[in-house]
Amino acid sequence: MDVSGQDQERFMKYVAIQDGGCWLWTGSKAVTGYCNFAYRGKTWLAHRAALVIFDKVKELDQTLQVSHSCRNRHCVCPAHLTEKSRYENNGPDKRAHGLSKDGDKCHFAKLSWHQVREIRTAHRPSVEQREMMAAYYGVSPGAIVAILSKKSWRK
Repeated sequence: MDVSGQDQERFMKYVAIQDGGCWLWTGSKAVTGYCNFAYRGKTWLAHRAALVIFDKVKELDQTLQVSHSCRNRHCVCPAHLTEKSRYENNGPDKRAHGLSKDGDKCHFAKLSWHQVREIRTAHRPSVEQREMMAAYYGVSPGAIVAILSKKSWRK
């Protein structure tokens, strides 16, 4: 689908260009902190729309995420944006930059690091003990197993 100069012009009305090269979005933002832009009759995440509007990609791959090389979720500069897999976007690179929401920093975490340490002090709990721990802490038995095996709460 062809992109018009009008789309680019309308998009840029919501952009403040910074000295460092970031294009900061001044338009509406979702509760996630990411920016919204009405495009092609739908609400798009502005950084995703930027890739199409400024011809960096012809069509977005819906299986991929858009990564910000500048690590600023409000930036919509196409030069700072690339499509990456979920793992590439959210994996070790994000942790290395201190941007991951691991453990109790995660907005939907039900446990604290203190509680995780309590769970891990149990020496090979039986199935019944894992179920009791899960009920006590308000999580599933699978969550207890993931904590014990360090598949979650990795620190």
